[in-house]
Amino acid sequence: MDIHDRLKLLREELNLTTRAFGAAINMSGGAITNMEKGTRNITERTIRDVCREYNVNPDWLVNGTEPMFEDMTNDLDIDDEVKQLAKQYSLLNDKDRELVKRMIDSLAEKVNHM
Repeated sequence: MDIHDRLKLLREELNLTTRAFGAAINMSGGAITNMEKGTRNITERTIRDVCREYNVNPDWLVNGTEPMFEDMTNDLDIDDEVKQLAKQYSLLNDKDRELVKRMIDSLAEKVNHM
């Protein structure tokens, strides 16, 4: 698998069209399609833009070294249990995230009234 294949895999993992994926980094859907097919080179700037916008590990995109995504919790001063909860939360869809938020708000309100 080369960088072009990984770009396509990333886009599919994010469940985005070429147009939506490209729009976030100021590129056309056609440009993304051409990169995925290998008919257009992927520049260093595009790599930086993709990694910044989608929290992608640049070493994964360029070389295939896992993990695909950067761990955004590394710089936070929180314990491992909270980091794990944040990772699990990030995998939820919007509806389930809203449910979790309401549950946490409800529990916090209950604690504050004790």
